[in-house]
Amino acid sequence: MSDIKNFKNNLLTKFKNVMKLERIPINIWDDYYEEGDIPEGEIQETYIYVEDSDIPQEYRKRCLEILLDYMNKNLKLDGVKMWLFYYDSKEKYPDINENDNPVFMKEYPNFHFQRWEIRVEHLTHERREKLVDELNDAKLNIDEIPFDIYSES
Repeated sequence: MSDIKNFKNNLLTKFKNVMKLERIPINIWDDYYEEGDIPEGEIQETYIYVEDSDIPQEYRKRCLEILLDYMNKNLKLDGVKMWLFYYDSKEKYPDINENDNPVFMKEYPNFHFQRWEIRVEHLTHERREKLVDELNDAKLNIDEIPFDIYSES
């Protein structure tokens, strides 16, 4: 089978997986500095991402664009900064690779990954908990597939 045909078949399979979805799982990561325990020179920072690698990257990106747009236009998030960001773990951990760390990479084959995220700065834990409820109450969706927003690490 040609590379183009493989690409088309993979894309079609991913599209079919998206259409079977009953919900879009979106996680607001909760493992970051607590109020009052922020080291000098550091800030509270976290991220929001679609927690399903079977959903195509561009579809996950669109979900996050919808979410970010809603938060910017409809929620009071004083002092909080948010932006869309493409995360690539190979950029953060360039020294962890198959050539230099074959045992580690064999044990953790999915260590390197890429995904779209909403980066968030200055979000307190109390505000994050309220944010989860506000976003779920908004009943956001894409193609009539509801967003299921939660917060865990």
